[in-house]
Amino acid sequence: MSDRRLTLAIADYDRVAALADGRVTVPGVELELRTLAPSETFYRMLHEDAFDVSEMSLSSFLIAREQGRQWTAIPVFPNRTAFHTSLFVHERSGIKRPEALRGKRIGLPEYQMTAAVWTRGALAHDFGVDPTSVEWFIERRPELSHGGETGFRPAPGIRVSQVPEGETLHSMLVAGEVEAVMPSPYPGMASRLNRTSAHDLRATPGVRRLFADPWAEAARTYRKYGFLHCNHTVVVQNRHLEQDPELAMNLFLAFSEAKRLAYANVRSIERSSLLMAGPRLDEQQEVFGDDPFPYGFESSAAALRTLAGYSHEQGLTSVPAVVENLFASSTLAT
Repeated sequence: MSDRRLTLAIADYDRVAALADGRVTVPGVELELRTLAPSETFYRMLHEDAFDVSEMSLSSFLIAREQGRQWTAIPVFPNRTAFHTSLFVHERSGIKRPEALRGKRIGLPEYQMTAAVWTRGALAHDFGVDPTSVEWFIERRPELSHGGETGFRPAPGIRVSQVPEGETLHSMLVAGEVEAVMPSPYPGMASRLNRTSAHDLRATPGVRRLFADPWAEAARTYRKYGFLHCNHTVVVQNRHLEQDPELAMNLFLAFSEAKRLAYANVRSIERSSLLMAGPRLDEQQEVFGDDPFPYGFESSAAALRTLAGYSHEQGLTSVPAVVENLFASSTLAT
């Protein structure tokens, strides 16, 4: 019997390269890889259920599952960081500390995006910046956004304004119309949903990161909470899991093996274009350990429960999700 063909939409991470080039396969399945920017993948899944297996925003997944979407996740988390370190400010604002963002204007690509949920959570819980004290400016238009597909409405007390036609988060920051901006966290991945790039912000005179040492802030976050922010997972259409009860675990094992091969490649320092790659890798391992992108449910349960709590706090979901119910039961012991 021939293998079933399933589409897999995911960004071009080194941790999935072995799935893309065929070094790692899934038993009984032929994966047809679609390499897309994350925001584009999520929009297409929310708009038309476009793929069989897909990278998915954890925030939008929490919302979509509450709305009855027939998706189940496997505990694969393609990217992690401390997302509040992505905030940029203009020097003339005089803002040097995150606490100074109380009562200010902050621009985001989209209010419900996972990076924004983590950022608001960090600002509120670590720096005392209540989301209700901020005016939030959103760059994506409702007709081309994740929130437009899930029916986003701001919670009571939350002030959300649309970036005016003809402007961007970048132009508003330069003009002093907002005090801070968090651009898309994937500046090298072009998407029709995003108009402001971290690359462009870094190249703009007078614009700087809010956290002068984002590495140190990420390390502080990790030491305090025991995790970095996971913002995406991988979801599977329920009909495929019903047809093949072993599919979820087989996919999980394949993603895990692809990540193992990527780590082995990173440790081949002579292949890297990163200056001082050896010492930098040593520094990363000292703080974040040998597996900075952990897969598996048990190692990520605390992060997932924290995110579910933030989602509810911020009015995106009506109750905190029971995260065990979101993932394939066969993968919960991983």
